[in-house]
Amino acid sequence: MNCAVWWLDPGPAVEPYLGLLDDVERDRMGALLRVEDRVRFAAAAALLRTVAGEATGTPPPAVRVDRACPDCARPHGRPTLPGTGLHASVSHSGARVVVALTAHGPVGVDVEQARAIDHDGMAGHVLGPDERAGDLTAFYRYWTRKESAVKATGDGLRVPLDQVRVSPPDQPARLLAYPGRPDLVATMADLAPGDGYLGAVTILAPGPVEVREHRVSRL
Repeated sequence: MNCAVWWLDPGPAVEPYLGLLDDVERDRMGALLRVEDRVRFAAAAALLRTVAGEATGTPPPAVRVDRACPDCARPHGRPTLPGTGLHASVSHSGARVVVALTAHGPVGVDVEQARAIDHDGMAGHVLGPDERAGDLTAFYRYWTRKESAVKATGDGLRVPLDQVRVSPPDQPARLLAYPGRPDLVATMADLAPGDGYLGAVTILAPGPVEVREHRVSRL
């Protein structure tokens, strides 16, 4: 079985993507204050519609994307594709937008631009007591693996990242333990978003899962 991952550089403007968005997505995009956030959101929504449309033989604007939130009435939940049998996840950071799509189980994808931060200061929020990140790259490797896991389960911020246990950065990506779900079955893989970025994907299904990455130059 496989999981397809698509990468897109969103560019500087929202106009190339607006024709693919529905009214809910346009409203949500318009509520974002920063231009770069609006561009990334629009690009991610358009990329999701494009790849889901290709997978299902549906024109991208006609793809039904449900963003219902389980905790409130606002449409800012994880995107689902009702009636398709497909699971999707979206992430963006800096000049990277990524969409993961698979039929094999709930999926979570994460990308982070490896900005210079005080990773020692943030370690208590991300790393468990016996997890060590010797440098910025190792810290972001932990971070993206864990973020992909909580996105796959749909828990998001409801589960502290320091309680999600993953393999060390110098070992193949693997979910070791997840709080409250000792029997959770997951397959995890690191991604290759390019220099200055790190990424990971988690599929809630037993392996092996072949992760295929694709670069999209334009929609």
